[in-house]
Amino acid sequence: MIIFDPHVFPFTAIRGQELLRKALILNAINPKIGGVLIRGDKGTGKSTAVRSLRELLPERPVVEGCRFGCDPTGGELCQECQERLRREGRLPSKPVRMQVVDLPVSATEDMVVGSLDIKRALRDGIKALEPGILARANGNILYIDEVNLLDDYVVNTLLDAAAMGMNIIEREGISIMHPSRFILAGTMNPEEGDLRPQIIDRFGLCVDVEALMDPDDRIEVIKRAVEFQEDPESFHRKFMKKQEALRTKIMRARRILPDVEVPEDALSLIVRISSALGIRTHRADIITARTARTMAALKGRERVTDDDVREAALLAMKHRLKQLPFQREQELDQDMIQDIMDGELEDEDTGIDRNRKLKLNLEATDLRGALQGKTSRAVEARKGKYVRARPNPEPESIAMDATIKRAAADGSPVVLPEHLMEKVRAGRAETLYIIVLDTSSSMRLERKIKFAKTASWLILRDSYEKRNRVALIAFRGHKAELVVEPTSNYESVEEALEELSSGGRTPLTPALKLAAEVSASHKDDAATIIVISDGRCNVFINSNLEEDIRMLAPELDRVNMIFVNAEPSARSLGILEDIAANFTSEVLYLDDILI
Repeated sequence: MIIFDPHVFPFTAIRGQELLRKALILNAINPKIGGVLIRGDKGTGKSTAVRSLRELLPERPVVEGCRFGCDPTGGELCQECQERLRREGRLPSKPVRMQVVDLPVSATEDMVVGSLDIKRALRDGIKALEPGILARANGNILYIDEVNLLDDYVVNTLLDAAAMGMNIIEREGISIMHPSRFILAGTMNPEEGDLRPQIIDRFGLCVDVEALMDPDDRIEVIKRAVEFQEDPESFHRKFMKKQEALRTKIMRARRILPDVEVPEDALSLIVRISSALGIRTHRADIITARTARTMAALKGRERVTDDDVREAALLAMKHRLKQLPFQREQELDQDMIQDIMDGELEDEDTGIDRNRKLKLNLEATDLRGALQGKTSRAVEARKGKYVRARPNPEPESIAMDATIKRAAADGSPVVLPEHLMEKVRAGRAETLYIIVLDTSSSMRLERKIKFAKTASWLILRDSYEKRNRVALIAFRGHKAELVVEPTSNYESVEEALEELSSGGRTPLTPALKLAAEVSASHKDDAATIIVISDGRCNVFINSNLEEDIRMLAPELDRVNMIFVNAEPSARSLGILEDIAANFTSEVLYLDDILI
């Protein structure tokens, strides 16, 4: 029976955060996985999840009177317990509840490993060691909040102990050790600084936690928090059955784990995934295998399957992806791993195909100056000859003649806001191409990203010949990024194109918003936004695509846009076409514009 702690939120009451909960459960079953690093903004439930894990874990036996919490039923013993076992022939034990041991940010090395009196060590051995946090953590959960703010040498010491299961103190020729096996959980807010890649690699698993965006989920989080605060006992009873069921599942998985087999084809699959992702550390393969084995035990099976490998790879490999300089962390999701498993991303060439050419009819597209250079025909501009007028209740330049005529036509003695007309001028403004490039996971299928980069490069080359400026926006994961600000340095844009990696979700509307902001900040240029995507948008500014388009309409209505669909017209989802229709923009297809 679970004895609840009124100060601890029930683990099964946590809403969402499936990956976080799964990573913690896997470490509870098999601490040899090496812990979990939890990254995310403050207030996203990181600490709550770690602390709530304790109630799911069974009592454990410890040697009575042992300062290091040794387990008498097996495993390593401290030197004191070894001596006692030799002397008495048995070790008396008692059951204790697992604890969450906190490591303060201000922790020093002595606080972590323990302080050692050298003179006493020479005389009394391990009795000269004053136990530290690693001793208290043995058999418990070691929780490191804000792990990125700890000194690197302290973090290395912790991770060494987690990997070996032993705390070894060596000073002045004295070597003292004691067992230190624990479930390791570290949390951090990336906004406060990151960990060095070498240290991140030492964590077995890594999970990125974000606030829930679904309104129903957020409302349920509020309700549960209030209910827990007002009556913890009643709230715990509400989730007692779920807590008991999950605890039973964890204990059964612990029993099954030693018998779980990892077949040769599963090991080959792990190596294929890590190779395809460019991961060079063997630790990734080893941890993925351990995690897949634990995943199978959690599901009650004694043989690892491809599904176990896929789930394990997502948790064990994401934080080990190789990063290029000045690049955000690459996104890794189940779809990309499945693509690798299916062989769709093997030996993939995502570079620019410099043998391709841009079809000539692309320049003929009449979109208020699209793809026109300095030497081409006049374009709409802020300066230049006044050629016509158009209605605008907030004009930048009022066309007085047209405004008065419109008021007179309405029979109005005064000019009202609805009568205002704006001057449309024709000039030889510089053309600015804002290339908005989709680099999400779906673009990796069938080499769409290669064609998209090639089309971007051809537009870039065309810009060079006409002395136009170019900006590059890439979008994937949950954000759009201005990779290259408007520039005439085409080499920098080409280099950025080559180095762009793909993966993650598709934040198309956030990218459109960023493009509109770039265009608005360069009003003296005749800007053309060229969006290259397959239209599989699944990350929004608001809650859905329709709301986003309504919100963006005032910003994009006056901007010249071209949408280039990375899918053939016969296979298009129709999403880009719908967006383009809202802005009376042209839709082209990659297979129509490249030769």
